[in-house]
Amino acid sequence: MRTHLRPGRRSALVLLLVLPTLLLAACGAGPSADEDTSAARTGAGPRVQPYIDASLAPSPLPAMADASGVTNAVLGFVLAGAAGCTPSWGGTQPVTAPAVVAAARDLTERGGAVAVATGGATGTYLENACPDAASLTGAYGEALDAVGSTALVVDVEEDVPVATVVDALRTVQDERRATVTLTLEVDDAERGLTPSALDLVRAAVAAGVDARVDAMIMNFPYTGSWADAMTAATGTVLTQLGDVWSGTEGSAVAARTGVTFMLGRTDTGAVTTLDDATAVVRDARERGLGTVGFWSVGRDNGGCPDRPTAFFDCSGLAQSPFAFTLAARDAAASPEEGSR
Repeated sequence: MRTHLRPGRRSALVLLLVLPTLLLAACGAGPSADEDTSAARTGAGPRVQPYIDASLAPSPLPAMADASGVTNAVLGFVLAGAAGCTPSWGGTQPVTAPAVVAAARDLTERGGAVAVATGGATGTYLENACPDAASLTGAYGEALDAVGSTALVVDVEEDVPVATVVDALRTVQDERRATVTLTLEVDDAERGLTPSALDLVRAAVAAGVDARVDAMIMNFPYTGSWADAMTAATGTVLTQLGDVWSGTEGSAVAARTGVTFMLGRTDTGAVTTLDDATAVVRDARERGLGTVGFWSVGRDNGGCPDRPTAFFDCSGLAQSPFAFTLAARDAAASPEEGSR
């Protein structure tokens, strides 16, 4: 995902005050952002949980929930702060930033859930700044506690120390009963997940980490229809994961898998229209995927319909506010639910 850091944001952001510990505790753990994505959800559509640039102020999450009823989100991205192995939003704001905590609390009070995502496209990864698995485990825990989440997403778009990461993830899962998702890059529709992404999944399996996988079906070369390319990539990824998670039934593989697309104008020239998004989510429903998301809520508006390139706070298309969120919600519903 490429548009989460706006030009000049690192120098322009004002660091917010840290909420007292008691206020943070009041957020409560809330439901896990992954707790209904098991194979037991047979017949249910995928959970819609879009990504949000957590540093946006004001946060669009409450307005998204008001407009669509979607109350799940992935907050990104936690990176290493100036002090090194210190979790912070975008490398600049403390993870206890009041605006972020308030937006997360708003969703959980509506019955939704938030996940915390580390990594992303740019910036210094916690996974590379923390010197060992113990310190990385502590950083993960601090970020989760800040917003009362039990769902950790590790978005890997650069090299990371695999052994350290999977050791930390195993500890977080064992000690916190946290759900773990690996959000990973796709080469293209035919090759699916990159070799390094597959290596990370295999390492997680070997380390005993019960991880989900979220495939980034975005920013890859394609021919023909962009919607067809994204859905073909989904099929390829499911085949790959079926091989890695050997002995797991196909329906269970799908339930442990999600996809994330980039709405509107993407970083590599493809344009994801509302029809494309609908096709991707319907395909995810038909395949029995556990989750579907997109980058990002802050771009789900028509604020820059004539902009020819991807930007951090608008889709580049003429659209109504939260049109992609609404389309994903409706496409994820069963035909019976969608007709009500």
